[in-house]
Amino acid sequence: MEITLDQLDRSLLQELSRDARLSWRELAAMTGVSAPTVRDRIRRLEDTGVITGFGLELSPKALGYTLEAIVRIKPFPGKVHLLAEKIITSDRIVQCDKVTGEDAFVARMLLKDISEMDSLLEEFSTHASTQTAVVKSSPVRMRPPPLE
Repeated sequence: MEITLDQLDRSLLQELSRDARLSWRELAAMTGVSAPTVRDRIRRLEDTGVITGFGLELSPKALGYTLEAIVRIKPFPGKVHLLAEKIITSDRIVQCDKVTGEDAFVARMLLKDISEMDSLLEEFSTHASTQTAVVKSSPVRMRPPPLE
């Protein structure tokens, strides 16, 4: 079900995308409406599923993770469900998509340094083959969809 957004909805979503910690009063001042109107609109956007949550973004580097790797994971026959469970329970995999094609999964993994890679990938070796690329930079991080 597609939700129709008006200009106020779009403005609120754009501001919250930039800073989800803004108060209703601050949002009201930015959009030219009252704080109760902002509150009602945000609640409606939550109730209709447009806003699914407000999150916290942590810096991997500040926590000691100096490298990120993209891991393409191709399960061995009959191992997809076991592999999926391994992926879900691995704390170093911070994002994973189940995809079409030869690789069933494409995951993003955090590493403290390159010496950890082999031991972290070893956890998957009984269920899948892997191909890994170290991330040099991320010109586009995960961002919200366009508000057209």
